[in-house]
Amino acid sequence: MSIVLHAILEVIEATLPVLALILFFQLVVLRRVPPEILKMLLGAGIAMVGFFLFILGAKISLIPMGIHIGDVMAAGSPIVVVLFALVLGVAVIFAEPAVRILAVEIENVSSGSLRKRFIVPVIALGVGFALVFAVLRILNGVHLGYVLVPGFVIILVLTLLAPKPFVPIAFDSGAVATGPVAVNFVLPITTGMAISLMGEQAGVLGFGVVGIIAMFPIAFMLILGIVLRGRTRSE
Repeated sequence: MSIVLHAILEVIEATLPVLALILFFQLVVLRRVPPEILKMLLGAGIAMVGFFLFILGAKISLIPMGIHIGDVMAAGSPIVVVLFALVLGVAVIFAEPAVRILAVEIENVSSGSLRKRFIVPVIALGVGFALVFAVLRILNGVHLGYVLVPGFVIILVLTLLAPKPFVPIAFDSGAVATGPVAVNFVLPITTGMAISLMGEQAGVLGFGVVGIIAMFPIAFMLILGIVLRGRTRSE
Protein backbone atom coordinates (compact mmCIF):
# COMPACT_ATOMS: atom_id res chain seq x y z
CA MET A 1 0.00 0.00 0.00
CA SER A 2 1.44 3.38 -0.99
CA ILE A 3 2.11 6.12 1.54
CA VAL A 4 -0.47 8.38 -0.10
CA LEU A 5 -3.23 5.77 0.04
CA HIS A 6 -2.35 4.91 3.62
CA ALA A 7 -2.56 8.59 4.58
CA ILE A 8 -5.96 8.93 2.89
CA LEU A 9 -7.31 5.92 4.80
CA GLU A 10 -6.01 7.34 8.09
CA VAL A 11 -7.78 10.65 7.44
CA ILE A 12 -11.05 8.89 6.58
CA GLU A 13 -10.86 6.69 9.69
CA ALA A 14 -10.17 9.70 11.90
CA THR A 15 -12.65 12.25 10.55
CA LEU A 16 -15.67 10.49 9.02
CA PRO A 17 -16.91 8.92 12.30
CA VAL A 18 -16.88 12.34 13.99
CA LEU A 19 -18.66 13.98 11.06
CA ALA A 20 -21.23 11.16 10.94
CA LEU A 21 -21.88 11.54 14.68
CA ILE A 22 -22.46 15.29 14.30
CA LEU A 23 -24.88 14.78 11.40
CA PHE A 24 -26.68 11.98 13.25
CA PHE A 25 -27.18 14.22 16.28
CA GLN A 26 -28.46 17.09 14.14
CA LEU A 27 -30.71 15.11 11.78
CA VAL A 28 -31.97 12.30 14.02
CA VAL A 29 -31.84 13.61 17.59
CA LEU A 30 -32.59 17.30 17.00
CA ARG A 31 -34.50 16.56 13.76
CA ARG A 32 -33.33 19.65 11.94
CA VAL A 33 -30.90 20.45 9.19
CA PRO A 34 -27.86 22.32 10.53
CA PRO A 35 -27.80 25.99 9.51
CA GLU A 36 -25.37 26.63 6.65
CA ILE A 37 -24.75 22.90 6.25
CA LEU A 38 -22.92 23.46 2.97
CA LYS A 39 -20.35 25.68 4.69
CA MET A 40 -20.00 23.09 7.45
CA LEU A 41 -19.34 20.31 4.94
CA LEU A 42 -16.94 22.54 3.00
CA GLY A 43 -15.04 23.30 6.19
CA ALA A 44 -14.90 19.60 7.06
CA GLY A 45 -13.55 18.85 3.57
CA ILE A 46 -10.85 21.53 3.88
CA ALA A 47 -9.91 20.15 7.31
CA MET A 48 -9.61 16.65 5.87
CA VAL A 49 -7.36 17.91 3.08
CA GLY A 50 -5.16 19.71 5.60
CA PHE A 51 -5.07 16.63 7.81
CA PHE A 52 -4.06 14.50 4.83
CA LEU A 53 -1.25 16.87 3.86
CA PHE A 54 0.08 16.92 7.40
CA ILE A 55 0.05 13.13 7.76
CA LEU A 56 1.70 12.72 4.36
CA GLY A 57 4.34 15.31 5.25
CA ALA A 58 5.01 13.61 8.58
CA LYS A 59 5.44 10.20 6.93
CA ILE A 60 7.77 11.31 4.15
CA SER A 61 9.64 14.08 5.98
CA LEU A 62 9.26 14.67 9.74
CA ILE A 63 9.49 11.07 10.93
CA PRO A 64 12.44 9.98 8.72
CA MET A 65 14.24 13.25 9.46
CA GLY A 66 13.68 12.79 13.21
CA ILE A 67 15.10 9.27 13.11
CA HIS A 68 18.16 10.49 11.21
CA ILE A 69 18.71 13.37 13.68
CA GLY A 70 18.48 10.92 16.58
CA ASP A 71 21.05 8.71 14.89
CA VAL A 72 23.44 11.67 14.54
CA MET A 73 22.82 12.79 18.14
CA ALA A 74 23.78 9.34 19.42
CA ALA A 75 27.31 9.84 18.08
CA GLY A 76 27.73 13.37 19.44
CA SER A 77 29.23 14.75 22.63
CA PRO A 78 26.80 14.56 25.59
CA ILE A 79 27.14 18.30 26.28
CA VAL A 80 26.43 19.19 22.65
CA VAL A 81 23.52 16.75 22.52
CA VAL A 82 21.96 18.22 25.67
CA LEU A 83 22.30 21.80 24.39
CA PHE A 84 20.86 20.78 21.02
CA ALA A 85 17.94 19.06 22.78
CA LEU A 86 17.20 22.27 24.71
CA VAL A 87 17.20 24.40 21.57
CA LEU A 88 15.21 21.81 19.62
CA GLY A 89 12.54 21.56 22.30
CA VAL A 90 12.08 25.33 22.34
CA ALA A 91 11.95 25.53 18.54
CA VAL A 92 9.38 22.74 18.24
CA ILE A 93 6.88 24.59 20.44
CA PHE A 94 7.16 27.78 18.39
CA ALA A 95 6.05 25.63 15.44
CA GLU A 96 3.16 24.03 17.36
CA PRO A 97 -0.17 25.63 16.27
CA ALA A 98 -2.14 24.41 19.30
CA VAL A 99 0.19 26.30 21.65
CA ARG A 100 -0.47 29.57 19.85
CA ILE A 101 -4.22 28.97 19.94
CA LEU A 102 -4.08 28.37 23.69
CA ALA A 103 -1.97 31.49 24.18
CA VAL A 104 -4.50 33.59 22.26
CA GLU A 105 -7.38 32.19 24.31
CA ILE A 106 -5.53 32.87 27.58
CA GLU A 107 -4.79 36.44 26.50
CA ASN A 108 -8.44 37.02 25.61
CA VAL A 109 -9.83 35.52 28.81
CA SER A 110 -7.33 37.37 30.99
CA SER A 111 -8.14 40.67 29.24
CA GLY A 112 -4.54 41.00 28.14
CA SER A 113 -2.93 40.58 31.55
CA LEU A 114 -1.29 37.35 30.31
CA ARG A 115 -0.01 38.02 26.82
CA LYS A 116 0.64 35.28 24.27
CA ARG A 117 4.16 36.57 23.56
CA PHE A 118 4.95 35.76 27.19
CA ILE A 119 3.04 32.46 27.48
CA VAL A 120 4.50 30.75 24.40
CA PRO A 121 8.15 31.21 25.49
CA VAL A 122 7.36 29.80 28.95
CA ILE A 123 5.79 26.67 27.44
CA ALA A 124 8.64 26.42 24.92
CA LEU A 125 11.25 26.62 27.68
CA GLY A 126 9.41 23.89 29.57
CA VAL A 127 9.49 21.61 26.54
CA GLY A 128 13.15 22.42 26.02
CA PHE A 129 14.00 21.20 29.52
CA ALA A 130 11.69 18.23 29.05
CA LEU A 131 13.65 17.14 25.99
CA VAL A 132 16.90 17.60 27.92
CA PHE A 133 15.64 15.22 30.61
CA ALA A 134 14.43 12.77 27.95
CA VAL A 135 17.86 12.75 26.30
CA LEU A 136 19.70 12.37 29.62
CA ARG A 137 17.37 9.50 30.50
CA ILE A 138 18.30 7.70 27.26
CA LEU A 139 22.02 8.36 27.65
CA ASN A 140 22.02 6.95 31.19
CA GLY A 141 19.38 4.23 30.73
CA VAL A 142 17.18 5.63 33.51
CA HIS A 143 13.77 4.04 34.08
CA LEU A 144 10.89 6.30 33.05
CA GLY A 145 9.31 6.07 36.50
CA TYR A 146 12.31 7.80 38.08
CA VAL A 147 11.47 10.86 35.99
CA LEU A 148 7.67 10.87 35.96
CA VAL A 149 6.91 10.00 39.59
CA PRO A 150 9.05 12.74 41.21
CA GLY A 151 7.96 15.14 38.48
CA PHE A 152 4.26 14.71 39.14
CA VAL A 153 4.81 14.86 42.89
CA ILE A 154 6.44 18.27 42.36
CA ILE A 155 3.53 19.27 40.11
CA LEU A 156 1.07 18.25 42.83
CA VAL A 157 2.88 20.45 45.35
CA LEU A 158 3.02 23.35 42.88
CA THR A 159 -0.70 22.92 42.18
CA LEU A 160 -1.43 23.49 45.87
CA LEU A 161 0.81 26.58 45.96
CA ALA A 162 -0.13 28.22 42.66
CA PRO A 163 -3.05 30.64 42.21
CA LYS A 164 -6.21 28.75 41.31
CA PRO A 165 -6.70 30.44 37.90
CA PHE A 166 -3.27 29.16 36.81
CA VAL A 167 -3.99 25.50 37.54
CA PRO A 168 -6.25 24.78 34.52
CA ILE A 169 -4.04 26.98 32.32
CA ALA A 170 -0.98 24.99 33.36
CA PHE A 171 -2.53 21.58 32.68
CA ASP A 172 -3.85 22.72 29.29
CA SER A 173 -0.34 23.96 28.52
CA GLY A 174 0.97 20.46 29.07
CA ALA A 175 -1.72 19.04 26.80
CA VAL A 176 -1.14 21.36 23.83
CA ALA A 177 2.64 20.96 24.10
CA THR A 178 2.22 17.32 23.05
CA GLY A 179 0.72 18.31 19.72
CA PRO A 180 1.27 16.81 16.27
CA VAL A 181 4.61 18.53 15.66
CA ALA A 182 6.15 17.28 18.91
CA VAL A 183 4.81 13.75 18.53
CA ASN A 184 5.77 13.34 14.87
CA PHE A 185 9.21 14.92 15.17
CA VAL A 186 10.56 14.58 18.72
CA LEU A 187 9.44 10.99 19.31
CA PRO A 188 11.31 9.64 16.23
CA ILE A 189 14.41 11.54 17.39
CA THR A 190 14.46 9.85 20.79
CA THR A 191 13.66 6.39 19.45
CA GLY A 192 16.29 6.78 16.72
CA MET A 193 18.81 7.89 19.31
CA ALA A 194 18.06 4.95 21.61
CA ILE A 195 18.34 2.45 18.74
CA SER A 196 21.67 3.92 17.59
CA LEU A 197 23.09 3.77 21.10
CA MET A 198 21.88 0.34 22.21
CA GLY A 199 20.42 -1.49 19.23
CA GLU A 200 16.92 -2.30 17.96
CA GLN A 201 15.79 -3.85 21.25
CA ALA A 202 16.44 -0.55 23.07
CA GLY A 203 14.12 1.45 20.82
CA VAL A 204 11.42 1.30 23.49
CA LEU A 205 13.71 3.42 25.70
CA GLY A 206 12.98 6.31 23.34
CA PHE A 207 9.31 6.21 24.26
CA GLY A 208 8.02 8.16 27.24
CA VAL A 209 9.26 11.47 25.87
CA VAL A 210 5.69 12.63 25.18
CA GLY A 211 4.80 12.05 28.84
CA ILE A 212 7.86 14.02 29.92
CA ILE A 213 6.97 16.83 27.51
CA ALA A 214 3.46 16.98 28.96
CA MET A 215 4.86 17.30 32.48
CA PHE A 216 7.35 20.15 32.24
CA PRO A 217 5.13 22.93 30.77
CA ILE A 218 2.65 22.26 33.59
CA ALA A 219 5.36 22.84 36.19
CA PHE A 220 6.70 25.93 34.41
CA MET A 221 3.26 27.55 34.14
CA LEU A 222 2.50 26.83 37.81
CA ILE A 223 5.84 28.39 38.78
CA LEU A 224 4.95 31.39 36.61
CA GLY A 225 1.70 31.79 38.51
CA ILE A 226 3.48 31.66 41.86
CA VAL A 227 6.06 34.24 40.72
CA LEU A 228 3.44 36.61 39.35
CA ARG A 229 1.39 36.37 42.54
CA GLY A 230 4.53 37.16 44.56
CA ARG A 231 5.23 40.24 42.43
CA THR A 232 1.64 41.43 42.80
CA ARG A 233 1.84 41.17 46.58
CA SER A 234 5.17 43.00 46.71
CA GLU A 235 3.72 45.89 44.74
